[in-house]
Amino acid sequence: MNTIQKSLFAVLVSAPMFVHAAVIDTTASESKFSFEGTIDPTCKTISTENNTTGLNLDASQTTQQIGVLEVWCNTGENATTSYSSANGGFLVSDNGQGSKLAYTLNIGDSEGIDLQNGVYQHTNATAAGTGSSGETKATPLNITPLSNGLNAAGTYSDVITVTVSSN
Repeated sequence: MNTIQKSLFAVLVSAPMFVHAAVIDTTASESKFSFEGTIDPTCKTISTENNTTGLNLDASQTTQQIGVLEVWCNTGENATTSYSSANGGFLVSDNGQGSKLAYTLNIGDSEGIDLQNGVYQHTNATAAGTGSSGETKATPLNITPLSNGLNAAGTYSDVITVTVSSN
């Protein structure tokens, strides 16, 4: 079986807390202090190992899992995730002929995404954990190779980069 290189990059946006303070009232017997702080919206993603040791690239065009994306945001909302392909939406062979094999990407229930058109943005749709202890929510990532069983021999691969942001 052929293998595919998989890489999901974690993006962690720092969340600085800014504090402003001022004395708002003083008298001979008391003082009042006003203060506030801001925590910026932040999301994080974790790349988990998957058990895919090789893709089935025969004519069956079987949908196959390439990984699980885990996301957490401090906004209480789902995240926006962006997906890009290093090979423009193709599995590219190492056979020296530059052979390409198209595929489609499934993100959870969103199916048939074609990365040949550039970056795909899954807007406000990727499930995100929100707990204060950082539990994530998982979304499976699957591809369907559009092979016909007559493709040139070689090992075909691509790298999909996922970037997560808060809404």
